[in-house]
Amino acid sequence: MTEASWARPQDRDEIVDFCDLVFSKAHCPHDFTTLLPKLYGAGGDGAAHHFLLREDGHIVATVLAYPVPVHIAGQTLLSLGVGSVSTHPRCRGRSFMQTLLAAVDDKARELGADFAVLGGQRQRYEHFRYVHAGYQLRGTLTPDNVRHALRTVSCEGYSLAPMTQADVPAALALHTAQPSYCARREDAFLDVLRSWNARPVTLTLDGTFIGYASLIPGERGCRVQELLLADEGHAPAVLKLLSGAYGELSLIAAPWEAGRAARIAALCDDYAIVHNNCVKFYRPARVAAALSALGCGGDALTQTGFALPLPLFIAPADCV
Repeated sequence: MTEASWARPQDRDEIVDFCDLVFSKAHCPHDFTTLLPKLYGAGGDGAAHHFLLREDGHIVATVLAYPVPVHIAGQTLLSLGVGSVSTHPRCRGRSFMQTLLAAVDDKARELGADFAVLGGQRQRYEHFRYVHAGYQLRGTLTPDNVRHALRTVSCEGYSLAPMTQADVPAALALHTAQPSYCARREDAFLDVLRSWNARPVTLTLDGTFIGYASLIPGERGCRVQELLLADEGHAPAVLKLLSGAYGELSLIAAPWEAGRAARIAALCDDYAIVHNNCVKFYRPARVAAALSALGCGGDALTQTGFALPLPLFIAPADCV
């Protein structure tokens, strides 16, 4: 007999072990406590937001539905971060995913959520009415681009260092000054920025805080998961500094970051507008009204969801 229930905080270790097992069998080895410390680390609070299916007392499937307030142009919406969708390899083919995502829908209605966000294979989730929505600009800045296009830019006085808790208030102030952002607690801010094996760094000029970045180093360079500056005028020197430290940079710009987008288009060898996430809309009128207030342009709500140009953007660190 299959038992279904929402988890308790004390189920955390069992949930982590189960997710590590399922995802490690399907992909590369996973350690969810370090991959998503905001949810599964020592201070994480994600355990109780899992819906569990058990057989003989053991977890056989689970899904996370984590509530995240999203502030858009002065309005507050509620999103559900959906993730860790997992079924034990021996139990596949038993329609557990339908049960899991139906539980997410029930939770969304209970909480009054406006939309849910997840990452995953498109056709897999379109069956459950998740659609590609929102957009971002992505570009790749190579050392050659930097050497030629930023040759006259000086990095003198600029430096980066690992972010500490003492840096968090200034970084959080930059985060909440954006026209659209997901709520982050001050005590969890560093863990949020460490999502997906990222390294948060503080950027300074002559010892004065000017911004922060969340970086994911790789073989060829570094993915800049998040970069916020007190003044976009610092961007050329900061990009040159980061390229000098990491090599090739993968950059993104949110819909409202027109200056950043123009810089990526002017500097990078290649760039493209791509979708942001898979989204299911529960209260589309509220979402459409908030996005319209952003003033970033965009299309009207269609029958299947939002067309790509609507300025919905959830930062990678806030995805689960």
